[in-house]
Amino acid sequence: MEEQSNKAILPSEERAWWNPKELFSGSKAIWAIMLFLMSISLWIVFTSSSTDAFEAWYKGNSFFMVIGKHMVYMILAIVVCIAVTLVPLKVFRTYAPHILILSVIPLVLVPFFGATLNDATRHLVFFGISFQPSELVRLTLINFTASRLRFKDGLHATERNFFIIFVPAILICLFIAKDNISTAAILGAVVYIMALIGGANRKWMRRLLFGGLAGLALLIVVLAIIPSAKDNDGNRLATGSARIERFISQFGKPINRETYKYINGVDQQIVAAQKAIANSHGIGTGFGKSEMRHGTLPEAFSDFVFSIIIEEGGILAATAVILAYLALFFAAGGIGRKTTSVYQTLLVLGIGLIITLQAILHMMINVQLFPITGQNLPFISRGGSSYVVTGMYFGILLSVSKRNQERANKHLAEVSGNTAVIPEVVPEMKELNDSDEQINYE
Repeated sequence: MEEQSNKAILPSEERAWWNPKELFSGSKAIWAIMLFLMSISLWIVFTSSSTDAFEAWYKGNSFFMVIGKHMVYMILAIVVCIAVTLVPLKVFRTYAPHILILSVIPLVLVPFFGATLNDATRHLVFFGISFQPSELVRLTLINFTASRLRFKDGLHATERNFFIIFVPAILICLFIAKDNISTAAILGAVVYIMALIGGANRKWMRRLLFGGLAGLALLIVVLAIIPSAKDNDGNRLATGSARIERFISQFGKPINRETYKYINGVDQQIVAAQKAIANSHGIGTGFGKSEMRHGTLPEAFSDFVFSIIIEEGGILAATAVILAYLALFFAAGGIGRKTTSVYQTLLVLGIGLIITLQAILHMMINVQLFPITGQNLPFISRGGSSYVVTGMYFGILLSVSKRNQERANKHLAEVSGNTAVIPEVVPEMKELNDSDEQINYE
């Protein structure tokens, strides 16, 4: 009986990598959240893309071409997610600078060879497949930041290490901000929080914070005093300024016939999103019965997908989606708390933050609590590169959770048949003594 007990708790690493139990191991909570978001995505993308589907049908293509393409990206995201769990975490840490540099190269090529969509150049197109380099750079920068913090020798707190982290981070955020200010702001905030928790140089962290606030204040003053600074229709600053002004002018206004007069004007997205929410009457119109999906609400399948979720699913569906993202954030925090590697703790923290912050921002925009900006709903909105990269995020979370499970299983296997009382694995905020885990970049 004792032999059977010990056999049941052998570490999962003794199984072949192609074993289904190995491929789909890791946190059950993360798997459940991932599959829930994908099921919502399948529903909402199918219904919100109906206009595009009919357009494809009129052109002689399959009615299911649009949703079929999205399903391909969903399957690819799962494959990438599983593939990431098979890569040892020390590879991501050891080669973090090299991975970051390789991911930045396509980003730099975007202004020269990128495709323009919605007045912004963010994508590269390879053999007819669109790819947004900024999505991958966000992940590699988070990984690089986590790899540079909390060394045992204290080098993480030096001024030199501060500049090693923030010089590339600031340059990357400025480059992204040229075409997507909100994405750059979210990424910058996540990197700053990670560095703050990870023990980066406090003096320079304060200087960076106050310098950033001063720069933001100066920008607001320039836009207010010099109107010509925002009159150029060809830059994102002018677009962002106009959106903020429209948001302020529309904020708090009731949804009525007077409001609907502007549904096809410059406030089309704001008004159409409001009407979509109003159409739900709290309980939702039902699957496939959205009125605003028929071309009235632009980007109903991406930037304004949450409005369609409310319109068709009502408050219940909206609440379920909000709780799913909150559950993801706390699940990531639980995974980070159980690991004994601060690199892994900071990595899952950064991933949990960037997914959750993007989701919150998307939902705030849809319910008119924030000015319009191009942010999709992670793992729900229709997408290509963003959907696949989010699959990589989930893969890293599962990889870290799987390692936690393996360490706990090893501990159980070492107990001489006494599995009744197992002490909890308490993480320490220091790196392991294992030489494979300790990477010194100095």
